[in-house]
Amino acid sequence: MTLELRELDESVALVTGGGQGLGFAFVEVLVKNGAYVSLLDINEDNGNKAISRLKTKFETSDKVLFIKCDVTNENEFEDAFKNTIKKFGKINIVINNAGIMTKYITSWEQAIDINFKAVVRGTILGLKYIENKVDNMSAVINIGSITGLSSSILPIYQSTKRAVVEFTKSIGCVYNARENGNHIRIMCICPGPTFDGLDIEGKKKLEHKMKVFITSGEENPDEKRKILVQSSEYIQASFLYVMKNGKTGEVWISENEEPPRLSKLNNFY
Repeated sequence: MTLELRELDESVALVTGGGQGLGFAFVEVLVKNGAYVSLLDINEDNGNKAISRLKTKFETSDKVLFIKCDVTNENEFEDAFKNTIKKFGKINIVINNAGIMTKYITSWEQAIDINFKAVVRGTILGLKYIENKVDNMSAVINIGSITGLSSSILPIYQSTKRAVVEFTKSIGCVYNARENGNHIRIMCICPGPTFDGLDIEGKKKLEHKMKVFITSGEENPDEKRKILVQSSEYIQASFLYVMKNGKTGEVWISENEEPPRLSKLNNFY
């Protein structure tokens, strides 16, 4: 498992929901590989803690910018892009990661606003502001979920993540990329359950949730294949692999501490 990609050195990335969880994992591996990162999060406390953690680990204070941002607010979101360019001079990579998981239909509008509408907006803003060069690593990475690839007991969450998958396939297809007149790859990564490698207690809680999740509604739960809760290092390695090898419109899966693989949904008509 490699966590190095030299091509990221001196690039600039914008990551939504970067204060914790998967978002922080992306920010961390980007900084490790020499990138400048604009970390967006609606939670100011999480954002500041993330910045402090990065500065301690990498002894750098000029490579990471925290922007408090509500991705459902159109003006705030676009201002974050503008402020990133003002600080770092460009944007090469956008990772639309911000999301919420809920099984309650009472909060369905908020889930759709964050999990899908903000991804659409972030992708369109990426096409508008990303530096467009053939020879660099210009990309929009939309974060889906393995729940978006099959049915689940989370109707709203599953539906929004499937929408992210289908949106990415469509807007990222070669035809649309050509019509948009750019060389920006648009790809989707669908992670399985992933925990911060340092948060052992968090792993235990996630494993318990997944046990409930994969057995609910199953006639023969013992026959369903085991789903491992993987360390964040695996999603980081998957991200680097997709950045290096992925093609526009592709959907990738990262789960069970396995190498990333293409989804069977990568069919264009």
